[in-house]
Amino acid sequence: MLYYYGTIPSPLGEVHYAVSELGVLAITTPGQPRAELSKLLARRGLSLEDASPDNEGRHGVARELDAYFKGELTHFTFPLDEGGTAFQRQVWQALREIPYGSIASYRDIAKAVGKARAARAVGQANAKNPLPMVTPCHRVCSADGGLGGFAGGLEVKKHLLALEQRYRP
Repeated sequence: MLYYYGTIPSPLGEVHYAVSELGVLAITTPGQPRAELSKLLARRGLSLEDASPDNEGRHGVARELDAYFKGELTHFTFPLDEGGTAFQRQVWQALREIPYGSIASYRDIAKAVGKARAARAVGQANAKNPLPMVTPCHRVCSADGGLGGFAGGLEVKKHLLALEQRYRP
């Protein structure tokens, strides 16, 4: 399989991404090192060393991420090649249905995927999400109103939530 990598600036640091001919494979949260992209690709049995630079801007990933960070984009349109188990993909689809600028609880997502008692499993699927911002796991918080966790760190989660609140339609 041919795949490519790229980097774009964001208000919180660089965002690294990888794409295949089918769609977006992985995106790091802002400020994470490029090594995090290597880890995300390794989950798919891929190596960053085998990727080529995304000099052509495949799928418009850099353009759409830049627009998101500027508050000009509320819904990503590029194709996804996210991998994952059937349950993870089901959770990730439910995350993409959380409206921009809104939040949901782990319990809400568990109910949305028809497994009301699986809030912990939803949390584990969130932790494996290879496409933060696109599959907005930052919009999931604890039922008690706490932020919960976030692979990119709670400061990044707070920033993303504040960004979306500021530009909420």
